Amino acid sequence: MAENSMQYRVLIADDEAPARRELKRLLCVDSSLEVIAEADNGLDAFTQAMALRPDVVFLDIQMPAMTGIETAEKFLANHYFPLIVFVTAYDTYAVKAFELHAIDYILKPVHKERLDMVLKRIHVQLSDASPQVDQERLLRLLDFLKEDTQQNPPRRIALYQGDKIIPIRIDEIIYAEACGRSCKVMTKEGFYPTAYSMHELQEILPASNFFLCHRSYLINLDAIESVELWVNSTYRLKMTNCDTLVPVSRNCTVALKQFLHLS
Repeated sequence: MAENSMQYRVLIADDEAPARRELKRLLCVDSSLEVIAEADNGLDAFTQAMALRPDVVFLDIQMPAMTGIETAEKFLANHYFPLIVFVTAYDTYAVKAFELHAIDYILKPVHKERLDMVLKRIHVQLSDASPQVDQERLLRLLDFLKEDTQQNPPRRIALYQGDKIIPIRIDEIIYAEACGRSCKVMTKEGFYPTAYSMHELQEILPASNFFLCHRSYLINLDAIESVELWVNSTYRLKMTNCDTLVPVSRNCTVALKQFLHLS
């Protein structure tokens, strides 16, 4: 990135610490950018941004407390117009978002070449004597993203393995298991930790394919290998590519039987 005498202030909001660290590492290569704050949820991002007034905000879309979309809407409602870049694991609405030319949109994992393109746009806009985000186009994009997240389920989700960000296809998920306040996701490659709660995963994963068979287990219905009768007329599920027998709670037994057409 070319040298720039101006110093621009940046806030990064993402509920995954490895994702924040990696984005900060990439941004710090540009000496004209200063990361002044980080947030792990949308509410904290909003509070810090309103206090510190960064020039640029990198927002994950799916975050606790408030989503990135809701956070951006609150900026607008409070007449604060930073340059916003959405950074997310979901690719279902990326192409259409680019067409609106209002805010940029980066898919995880973030690659240096893609980020460099975004930074060039940021420099062009911020070097203007009177930088101003096009509010009308921003509002259109926010409306589009909200509608599209409801109508088109994501095809991938970003999970973590140490400090690596691993994009996993939704259909590769066998089941999710609650671990305290967060969940781990099982694939044929093994477990991946997440920062998502069970409720948040239910919101992300398509309800047509994923079923909460127990308060601690969210299963991929297409990954059921066999069903065995268990205690008190409940079931346990043998899932593909793993040895775990997933329990089905009594409250969920009827719904599962209807899906599987069990008598």
